[in-house]
Amino acid sequence: MHATPATRLTTVFSKRPSEGRVKTRLSPPLTAAQAAALARAMLDDVVGNHLASGAFRLAIAAAPADAVDWFRARYPGVETVEPQVGEGLGARLAAWFDRYCASGTSVVVIGSDCPLLGSATIVAAHEALERGADAVFAPDAGGGYCLVGLTRSVPRLFTDVPMSEGDMFARTLDVARAEGLAVECLPEHYDVDVESDLERLKRDLMQRSQASGAEAAGGFPAHTHRFLLELQSTSR
Repeated sequence: MHATPATRLTTVFSKRPSEGRVKTRLSPPLTAAQAAALARAMLDDVVGNHLASGAFRLAIAAAPADAVDWFRARYPGVETVEPQVGEGLGARLAAWFDRYCASGTSVVVIGSDCPLLGSATIVAAHEALERGADAVFAPDAGGGYCLVGLTRSVPRLFTDVPMSEGDMFARTLDVARAEGLAVECLPEHYDVDVESDLERLKRDLMQRSQASGAEAAGGFPAHTHRFLLELQSTSR
């Protein structure tokens, strides 16, 4: 396959970051308003940094359906913003891959709560698919995965596996084997769902920000870092 940015589609699956509807497992320690603000900061970083990479096309799969206009207004540089379709996350993922997997196109889906998942990792996922893998995953620390990529629709990967469970990734691999898929796995990463994830993110951002020029370099999640610094200052 001759790969170009046009043959690589990366999709950010995201809810509109509305108070009381996102990152509810972070309340406490955060208030509902703070959790929504964090979700918005992470979303801004994920979309902005990956859009700036230019290594692939970027799309947003938005929820709820009436949030599409909000996403389009906030991220005018993203050409494709479409609603998620289906009941439940598994059905929505299956429907997205069914719609966008086409001959010569690799499709990768990530969440909006992985601000440290770099564009280089996403490029590596596309390259794995271009080398002949049928599916590629980046497992997360909670037993799921924070990145999935396919070159063809395989609905069972999503519809036959309960989402957001501690054994989700292991069960997904079982389905992949049953389907005869060639699978590549990238290094483990993490998304920000619970308090321990948030504390890990704070530590990682502090370490990265102390590196010379880190904040000015491409890919640094500046919105997330700034929000967490402001949160720290107001809590003193």
